[in-house]
Amino acid sequence: MRCLRIRERRDLFAFPYPIAVWREPPRSLEVVSDLALSYGVEHIYTVGDVVTKNFLDYGVTPTSAAVDEKTRRGLPVEQHRKFQRVIKVVNPPGYITEEAWAAVEEAVGGGVLIKVEGEEDMLALAFIKMAPPRSLVVYGHYKGALIAVMVDWYRDAIDRLLQYLEKC
Repeated sequence: MRCLRIRERRDLFAFPYPIAVWREPPRSLEVVSDLALSYGVEHIYTVGDVVTKNFLDYGVTPTSAAVDEKTRRGLPVEQHRKFQRVIKVVNPPGYITEEAWAAVEEAVGGGVLIKVEGEEDMLALAFIKMAPPRSLVVYGHYKGALIAVMVDWYRDAIDRLLQYLEKC
């Protein structure tokens, strides 16, 4: 994939798509785990330090994850021990670089922690686009919700959303 960045319509990307769980952990993780079980989810990908940490603390190791080692809450987050490989990439805020696309492409196979220098937020879109069927992508919304995206249900919508990104 080629590099993409947000130029216009940032509001479209701030909206809490698909399933927003407005509960604190561990209840938010219980809701997402129940959803995954109910729909036969085979892979869970997490994007964000706190989300990934919460899943690990709850005893659920994501198939793969992306983090930037920065949190709004200033919490120390150490999660690399649960993954087989660590891939480091540079990805500025508002971008999905070619390097980041390649890392996500590898990560959907499982066992990968992507450590981002810059910002990992946009990688949720890359995971949704590239994850295999029966996958769930989970990330934190800036207002506090846990967002769960059933890939099979929303891949086409995300493909249309990606059209708003400028090639770089």
